[in-house]
Amino acid sequence: MNPAEGKGYLIHMTVLHLLAQAGFSSYLAAPSAIQMYFQGAPGSFIWIETEGTLIDLSRLFESLTFPGSDYFDAALEYEDSLVLFHCIDRQDDAARGTATIQGAFWYDLGRRVYLDPLGAYPLLREESLVPNRGTAYPALEQGRRKWYPVAESALLAAGFGYVPDEELRSGLRAEAGQEGEIRLPAPGKARVQQEAAQNRLTKVEQRFLLSRILSGPFAAAGLEILLDSGFIDVHWPLLRAMNTVPHSKEHHPEGNVWKHTLETFSHRKVFDVVLSLGLLFHDCGKPFAREQNGNRFDRHAQIGAYKAGKFMADLAFPVKIIESVEFLVQYHMLPGAVSKLPVFRTEDIMRSPLFPDLLELYRCDISSTYRGPEGYYRACKAYRRFLKNSQNPFRDSAGKKRLRLLVE
Repeated sequence: MNPAEGKGYLIHMTVLHLLAQAGFSSYLAAPSAIQMYFQGAPGSFIWIETEGTLIDLSRLFESLTFPGSDYFDAALEYEDSLVLFHCIDRQDDAARGTATIQGAFWYDLGRRVYLDPLGAYPLLREESLVPNRGTAYPALEQGRRKWYPVAESALLAAGFGYVPDEELRSGLRAEAGQEGEIRLPAPGKARVQQEAAQNRLTKVEQRFLLSRILSGPFAAAGLEILLDSGFIDVHWPLLRAMNTVPHSKEHHPEGNVWKHTLETFSHRKVFDVVLSLGLLFHDCGKPFAREQNGNRFDRHAQIGAYKAGKFMADLAFPVKIIESVEFLVQYHMLPGAVSKLPVFRTEDIMRSPLFPDLLELYRCDISSTYRGPEGYYRACKAYRRFLKNSQNPFRDSAGKKRLRLLVE
């Protein structure tokens, strides 16, 4: 078991066990089945096709919710994990109805075998992500359904490193319609914006998509597909704004805030969703910051924490995750100063159980710039010294001897 998956992993295994023991067939669907194939576990964000009805699922899971999606019929949410269910009449219906790019590839939870009715298996060994030539896309041209091929391409790229070939990229752009690029006079623009809002993925689908992409080892590749297809323009304007703000080449070689953010993901040691959300949003306040006293992005961390919290609340992320990410975003620059500031200024933050995550975010952040790792090492040294002194009853958190101060 991956230690980073923790309690969420155990709960998921319980869910899968209950489905396997139920009197109806259930299948992990791509990309969950593909992750099961390559890694032996489906992760914390699971996609399930099931022949059980909503009544069957409700009997198994008391906390079931219903996201109102065109594709997913029910959801099971807890802590930092999410399971989405799609109810089908039989396995053949899943083959015809799924929006999978690689073809229908499942893992049968009851029989513990992989199913490949559309011949997707040979494609799993390819480097490029290509459509299954023997299967036409389902009818996805209407409403929010047109985003499903885009979303799944991003999921497969983020989780497994598949690179869409140019034919597929062109197809995804055409499916998406590039709504985010439409520029019309005010009356027409308002109508288009209203239609775009109606055609967005549901909130729970967006949360599933974002969480799963960020948990993948190639998260930047998945996010680039969403940007290139127009998905981010329509669904997540906060992220789109980051692509409009240039960075100084003196400190940031990437070019702009968005490119810098994507670069930080390549330096992660773990693929924890809270840390990854912190990386995604750590500079999201820069498009809204103003220059003050020579600081081009004054208070961007505080602004970003507010913007990130509002974004995640809108997608119904759990409160614990929202508060954790807000902490990481608001204080993401502090580790660079802890070795210089007096301890009384920083001890409340260093006492937080999230401070190790803050150090890791800082390491990923500065690793994506021209700065070396020295600031990170100084911050780690200061943190270790703080922990040592905090556990010593004869010294205060700054390391001064308390016995002499209190007794003599």
